[in-house]
Parts: sequence; structure tokens; C-alpha cells
Amino acid sequence: MFVTLSMIFCLASDPTQCRTVSPVIPDEEPLTMSSCPIAGQIEGAKWINDHPKYLLQRIQCSVGKRIKQQGA
Repeated sequence: MFVTLSMIFCLASDPTQCRTVSPVIPDEEPLTMSSCPIAGQIEGAKWINDHPKYLLQRIQCSVGKRIKQQGA
């Protein structure tokens, strides 16, 4: 079973301005429903370190593999 991690970050100065981020997790280290929230905290902390004007609003773990975007 594949699990996809996605996180929602919103600007601290304007909480209506939000972004959804789905980090790429290597296939060699697949997420499970129990490991996904922990990975979300780790990945969220990394993202906020690089984007200090944002706050983490939500971590979501869903069953299914994220479809790779063409040209990405």
C-alpha cells in the first residue's frame, strides 16, 4: 500500500495565502500510515526552515501514490 504525504503551509502574515507541498519520499523508504505523520513533522520542519514566513497548518496522509506530473 502506498501512502502520500502532503502538507499545507500558510503565510504567517496572511493565513489566507496557503500552499500545498508534497515532498518526494524515495521509493526505497515507503511511507506507511503510521510513519507518515512523523515524516510530515520532519519534512515540515525542513520546509519551514527554508521558508520562515510560513506556518505549517496541516499534515495529511492519504492512501495512494501521488501521480508524477508530466514535464516535472
